[in-house]
Amino acid sequence: MNGRWWVFDGIIHIIEKISLIFGYISGGFAFLMMVIIGYDVLMRHIFDDPTIWADEISCYLLVGITFLGAAYTLTMDGHVRIETFTDILGPKTQRYLEYITDVLSLAFLIIFTRQAYWLVKDSWVSVKISATLLRTPLYLPQLLLAIGLTWFSLQMLVHILRRITSGQPRNQVRAKASKESS
Repeated sequence: MNGRWWVFDGIIHIIEKISLIFGYISGGFAFLMMVIIGYDVLMRHIFDDPTIWADEISCYLLVGITFLGAAYTLTMDGHVRIETFTDILGPKTQRYLEYITDVLSLAFLIIFTRQAYWLVKDSWVSVKISATLLRTPLYLPQLLLAIGLTWFSLQMLVHILRRITSGQPRNQVRAKASKESS
């Protein structure tokens, strides 16, 4: 942004830094999930002694990978988009369409985040546990969902603010970045 908005610049920097940290945590969860599944395969097929916990923990880690990594993926412009029709539009129309989709995405994320916290609260109050031998309190993996969605919502807000201040459609920003890198 600019000098007179230094407070917002600081907040945006913190949000993006925490998104990066969540991205690294997601990567760590992916590595841990790989180790757990590898261990389970080894135990099951070599020693004929399967684990009772590997599938459940891997599923919880997958929730963490997905939702904690979502904000980081947005900072890297890595979410899937279909640009078949938008590429033929003019820059001004592309920009307005991107504003609309970003704002609708943020609205969806806010509703989804609210529901996720309601789910965590309900699981906490009702003392819900998994129907497995681990008997995991369900609010723990659900909390990964709620925290990840909260941060994804904040990162989407930052994304919208950056788009407004740049004034360029997404594919022009990407084209400019690719020309500078080559």
